Amino acid sequence: MKNFTTNIFGRCTKFLGAMTMAALMMHTAMATGPAAVSLGTAGTYRILAKTGVTTTGTTTITGNIGISPGVASSITGFGLSMDGTGTFSTSSLVTGNIYASDYTSPTPSNLTTSVSNMEAAYTDAAGRVTPDFTNLGSAGEINGLNLTPGLYKWTTGVTVSSNVTITGSATDTWIFQIAGTLGLSSGATVTLSGGALASNIVWVVSGQVTLGSTAAMKGVILGQTAIVFNNGATLDGRALAQANVTLIGNTVLPVELVSFTASANRMNADLNWSTATEVNNFGFDVERKTSNNWNKVGFVEGNGTTNSSKNYSYADNNLTSGKYSYRLKQIDRDGKFEYSQSVEVTIGQVPKEFALLQNYPNPFNPSTMISYQLPANSHISLKVYDMLGNEVATLVNQTKEAGSYTAEFDGSQLSSGVYFYTINAGSFSATKKLTLLK
Repeated sequence: MKNFTTNIFGRCTKFLGAMTMAALMMHTAMATGPAAVSLGTAGTYRILAKTGVTTTGTTTITGNIGISPGVASSITGFGLSMDGTGTFSTSSLVTGNIYASDYTSPTPSNLTTSVSNMEAAYTDAAGRVTPDFTNLGSAGEINGLNLTPGLYKWTTGVTVSSNVTITGSATDTWIFQIAGTLGLSSGATVTLSGGALASNIVWVVSGQVTLGSTAAMKGVILGQTAIVFNNGATLDGRALAQANVTLIGNTVLPVELVSFTASANRMNADLNWSTATEVNNFGFDVERKTSNNWNKVGFVEGNGTTNSSKNYSYADNNLTSGKYSYRLKQIDRDGKFEYSQSVEVTIGQVPKEFALLQNYPNPFNPSTMISYQLPANSHISLKVYDMLGNEVATLVNQTKEAGSYTAEFDGSQLSSGVYFYTINAGSFSATKKLTLLK
């Protein structure tokens, strides 16, 4: 690692350096949709319920389950053995811990805070008003709609009886305010397109949320009352309820894919994705679309069952010029599978403008990828700084031909925290923020 040798901010004005870096960030591209809803520590739970969790049948849940402290006998129906720390045995279908006063001793210190954070997140999301509106949904059914980033509001309940698509990028956000019940009929699906992430979608519902048999939901459900999963229902996201969460039959909260991106690297397509949690994950088929058909181009082995985040990558090399679409086929060890949303990337086309893209993954540990685009041959300086303006890494310092590139940043020798990365190419300069979380 190097010190900030040019010391453009001055050693005696490090605070000014940090402020300058923050000011530079104001010139970077902004995500569309309303400001994101902060879940706080509630976001560490796959299921968080204020009054209890009830299951019948076979339930597969990745991640932690939390119950408001002081609720006796609040978890029923699992019928599974746990070790002394409150973790299910390896023969169970649940990863992570169950946190409740009658199951874990002592109850984790953040559980009370997490419940408060859940309630605060609900109040925040439910209270969003103009000028955050970018779209206004119609009351009742939203079947067949393509929902772009924005804040949607209904004064009645919402019923989904067929497919709904949520379309946007990995940085876009959605908030759905529903003053009533939310129901997904049997077989109804909410799907993602264009790189949209379930973690950036919030359904804030004042009435009961009911997922019908084999319904497939995406996003974070913030329920003021109960959340009910019927037989075969799946949720890519989190179920956070101020009442009870009930899981009936063969209910699944599966491998949690939290990001999937594709970037051009000269004549190669670099694919990167992350999972928050996994259950019996055999691996991922990487599929590329050709002439309206999806074909397997590679396979990446999964991590089985894990409650920690995992990062994956795949390079599709030596492509010809053109636009390519990719998707992932996540395969369980029992042969069941699920497709991700598709992402697109253009190969071999000279970019029309300079661009510095958001790093992936973010937050990261210990490494992340930073992509940038050059419309003309340029001398490139790509550096990483800490909050005080000290240079901690030089990733690129050379002349590059026009094209799209990706550089890796390894933060294994750094402490957790927020850092900034800056690119300078001729008169073009841009800065973005990244977060190292160990």
